[in-house]
Amino acid sequence: MSTNVASSDATGITLGPGEDTSTFERELWSLVDEIPDPHIPVSLVEMGMIYDIREKEGEVTVEMTFPCMGCPAYDFIQNDIKSILRPVDGVTSVTIDIVWDPVWSKDMLESDVRDKIRNAGISL
Repeated sequence: MSTNVASSDATGITLGPGEDTSTFERELWSLVDEIPDPHIPVSLVEMGMIYDIREKEGEVTVEMTFPCMGCPAYDFIQNDIKSILRPVDGVTSVTIDIVWDPVWSKDMLESDVRDKIRNAGISL
């Protein structure tokens, strides 16, 4: 997924940074887009797990979800996000808000991401 422009998925949910996203927030989106899902060969952003990234006076808030409650990589993924964002100049703290609304769905996957997953031998 390109983190330069927001797109709507099949459910109508906007994925990626919106028009009001600052240049600095776009940089943060790009960094998070480098974090791979530990189970599937695509990034957390491509998986549609990152709903929003906001920064205010150095405090970064990442709003995200998981494909299922009780995800075995729950802590691992949050640690990866914090580890990639905390060292960034201008970031003083990172908070992760886990939300379950909207509920994650495979319908959130863009067609190119679906192709990557299928090419890795994973059925959708």
